[in-house]
Formats: sequence, C-alpha cells, structure tokens
Amino acid sequence: MIGLRDIESIELWVEDADSVATLYQQTFGFERIAQASPETGLSGRNSVVLAQGTAHVIVTSSTGSGDMVADFVARHGDGVRDIAFRVDDAARVFDHAVSRGAPAILEPSPSNSAAVVRAIIGGFDDVVHSLIQHDLSFLDSLPDCYRPLKTTDKSKPFLLDAIDHVAICLRTGTLDKVAEYYKRVLDFEDGHREVVYTDRSGMNARVVQSGSIKFPLHEPLATNPTGPIAEFLDLNQGAGVYHVAFLTNDIVNTLRELEQNHVEVLPTPGRYYDMLPDRVGPVDERVDDLRDLNVLVDRDEWGYLLQVFTRSLHKRQTFFFEVIQRKDARGFGSGNIRALFDAVESDRLALMEMNSN
Repeated sequence: MIGLRDIESIELWVEDADSVATLYQQTFGFERIAQASPETGLSGRNSVVLAQGTAHVIVTSSTGSGDMVADFVARHGDGVRDIAFRVDDAARVFDHAVSRGAPAILEPSPSNSAAVVRAIIGGFDDVVHSLIQHDLSFLDSLPDCYRPLKTTDKSKPFLLDAIDHVAICLRTGTLDKVAEYYKRVLDFEDGHREVVYTDRSGMNARVVQSGSIKFPLHEPLATNPTGPIAEFLDLNQGAGVYHVAFLTNDIVNTLRELEQNHVEVLPTPGRYYDMLPDRVGPVDERVDDLRDLNVLVDRDEWGYLLQVFTRSLHKRQTFFFEVIQRKDARGFGSGNIRALFDAVESDRLALMEMNSN
C-alpha cells in the first residue's frame, strides 16, 4: 500500500460559495470553521470551509469569469472538483501515481512552514485529488490564506459524523477503465460488481476502495442508456460525483432533525416497506418510523444498513447527499439500488408533469 489514510475533504466549485455554505449550515448542520478570499490572499476566489464530525466540505466560487472555477461551473453546475486524500508521504504517493499514468497537476510543495506538503493529481474527467501530508489538526493544515472563524461549542450530537463514500457517475463504456486506473495509480482494490435493471433503465456498478476510502462507480447500460445515471451525465455534461454519503449513528433522529430543517429526501414506494421484513429480516428500528422517513434498508453477510437520498439543493439537480447508518454492514445498499432508481425516476416524472401544467 502507498499510504493513503482517508478522505481529508471534499471541495465543491460552485456559483456562489457563501450562499451554498449558508444553505449547508441551515439544512445539514455544518459549521463554518474558516474562509479565504482575495483579501486574505486567495487570488480570484472566495472559499468557505465547513465541518461536522470528521467530515470537511470546502465550497469555492470565482470572483470573476473566465477562470478555472467559473469555467467548471459553467459546464457542470455546482459540483465536486477535488476529493482530497490525507496521505503518509505526499511525494511518494505523487511519484507512484504519476509513474503509473496519473496526470501531474501540482508537484509536492511544502506550506505552513513546511508542516504540510500538498500535491495534486488527476482523477477522472474534471475531478482531481489533492494529496495532503500533515500531522496537524485539519484547521491548522489549511493553506495560510484561510482565516479561522470563531466556532460555537456544540452540546448537541452531530447530525453527520463522517464521510462514508463518494458515488461517481461515468459515461457508458468507461467504468472498467476508471476502476482499473484507481487500482493502478493509487493501489485501490476491487469491491463488488453488479448489473441493475429497472423497467426504464439500467446500469453497471463496480466499487473500488482503499481502506476507508470507497468509490462506488456507475455507468448506464449500453443496451438501455436511460435513467438517473444517464440523466446526471447529461445535466452534468460529463462524468462527475453523483453524491457524497455521510455517516450517522442514529438515522431516525438525524432525519427528524433534518426534516425540521426542511431537508427533503427521495420518496420510497409504500410497498417497499410491506416487503421489508421478508427481504431483510428483523431490524432494531420501528418499520413505521422507517416508512415515515423513507429510509431504505439492506442486509449483507455482516449486518444491515439504513440509508436515504436527499433531493439536490443545487440548480441543476445533479449533486446531492446520502445519509447512511451502518449496523455492521459493509456494502452500499445494492438491494436498494432498484428502489432508488424507481424513486428517482418517479420523482423526475412527477416534476416534469408539475412543470408542464
């Protein structure tokens, strides 16, 4: 192994960083911990750093037009630009990845009085990976242009505790190429594979991972290139991050809080819960609570998980969040993918009918 530790942060390039940060604060309970702007030395950009539990989300926007951030947003809308990894040795990981074909975007360079080393390599399409080496707190490891903000003492539990996985949509015919790329340049390993069909769509799915870093990859079927994944690729104008999944240790209470914050989740057909006991067996939670909150449940050989998918808060309706609780399960809810597809497709049809009236 080359020394990848975990996902350090997710950076979104967006149209308006301040408004997205405020939205994430008000809905998902994130807290602003730092910010940067031209006034602090961040040329041409405004950036806000959000934190909750061990999850860190950075939202960045351009102060003008015609730069990389503005061009990214014009093409893709608000979306994930950088999935940053914390690493043991940034130079070693960078050299290993580049020698095996990864695009070199930023060579390893020290910052913060040499306490932090950063490098950047290409990932897939317009998504990149920062490689960050440090033994500091996350806040202290940020570039010098970021100014810490006064934070509040939280007496209530976090709604979201950590990043669980990052789901990625790819063009038809590229899934295996991207999976093999991550295995080759960053020593990821294979997880499961599957093919999913619904009445209106289908996809190939494959998981690659390195320790706690997990990437479920999806592509539309060549024989039936329709449905949510194909729609994402169309709206996003190419491959990108479909959603980021955040862990919680009590999904029912978390969703009750999110409901108060006006977070909407994708609906689940009522018949799903009628079949739930036979499909997954006994669970600790009340099925009525799961039905009320549209929580999906799946079981694997290690345990079970509970998950919901939120409606996108962004203009193009592409990027969204998943909330997941694991009861020892190691999978990603493969038994729920068809239910998710059905829900997304039904949701899209309902919105289209509403807009046409």
